[in-house]
Amino acid sequence: MHNPIKNMVSKRRKRYIQDGFNLDLAYITERVIAMGFPAEKLEGVYRNHIDEVYRFLEKKHKDHYRIYNLCSERSYDSSKFHERVVRYAFDDHTPPNMELILPFCEDVHSWLNADPRNVAAVHCKAGKGRTGTMICCYLLYSQQKTTADEALQFYGTKRTHDEKGVTIPSQRRYVEYFAALVRSRLQYTATKVHIRELIMSPPPTVNGGQCSLELTVSQAAPPLKVRFATKVEFPQAPAGCHEVRRGGGAVSVALTHCTPLWGDVRVDVATKTKMYMRKEKLFHFWFNTFFLAAGADAEPVPAPPDSSNLETFKLTLNKWQLDDAHKDKQHKLCSADFKVELIVQKLPSSSKFTGAGRAATPPSSSASSGSEADTEPDSHWDSGARVERVGRYRPLSPDTERAQNT
Repeated sequence: MHNPIKNMVSKRRKRYIQDGFNLDLAYITERVIAMGFPAEKLEGVYRNHIDEVYRFLEKKHKDHYRIYNLCSERSYDSSKFHERVVRYAFDDHTPPNMELILPFCEDVHSWLNADPRNVAAVHCKAGKGRTGTMICCYLLYSQQKTTADEALQFYGTKRTHDEKGVTIPSQRRYVEYFAALVRSRLQYTATKVHIRELIMSPPPTVNGGQCSLELTVSQAAPPLKVRFATKVEFPQAPAGCHEVRRGGGAVSVALTHCTPLWGDVRVDVATKTKMYMRKEKLFHFWFNTFFLAAGADAEPVPAPPDSSNLETFKLTLNKWQLDDAHKDKQHKLCSADFKVELIVQKLPSSSKFTGAGRAATPPSSSASSGSEADTEPDSHWDSGARVERVGRYRPLSPDTERAQNT
């Protein structure tokens, strides 16, 4: 049935409108489905109603469907689907924890190989970004696609009318990470690193120079929290904690004290007006320490002269690879050629840490997907982990050569 409200909410996502159904749902392959959240009550008026999703799956794939809920923020009664619902949860607009991806792929693969009639229905809230991230990883795991770009492009054509499937840069980065694991049979380990410096060039635009920059570093898991702050308004950092340098068309924040990080890490940069104390986010991005330290997502560089002789790497991201900044199409905050360089140092393997993982070994080609590979042209597991701040740096005087406030 035609429902203009549902069509408006789904925007450019493809809908299944046939056989008496009107669902925000698309077949990515014959046996992998991407769909929106099965909602109830009023929300079911503009999203997929849970009863209609049940009716669809029972009619099309009775006794042969399994639902994968990726939402960390919500759930529903799995008994409505005969307890065929499993969760691999992570937050909206973020990539999954790296440790979550391989178990999801193994689960989907095992289910599809159990019976040639089985299908996997994957959803988050909108059934687009998080859903696409995990489905693309499965396409790589099952060897239906060989590169991250190929998987992302294919998903975009299948899920949306404008071919814009997974658009958040950090989510796309994690698909690239998983592609590297599958391609190189890498053994994933949550490597420990220090962040030494973050360089932005050209400097982001701030209102008449009356804004300060705020740098926040967070780690997904395990829960860690170290705040270099003593006040709410203008917190003070330990002396020598950081220094801000301007010159040569760039601004950099060099960190001399930072909690060791490992696994999935988020970096946020914002501006804060001195008069109104109002914060405006510039950008953020996620990275995984293993890929930086392995040189798979960064390039090795000489160690800073004032540091110990540790392996040092530089991650370079342009504007379109930064979450939030990629939406600044008018270049109001960051110029078109804006880039960020993150300098990290790998800590010795003898350092105490936990977080070893398995290699992402794809199945043999004879049992790669539980169905024929797609031939169309390309036009810890349920983590629920909190993100905890492990370092906050607020240089309040970006115009000075060295700032002591944070």
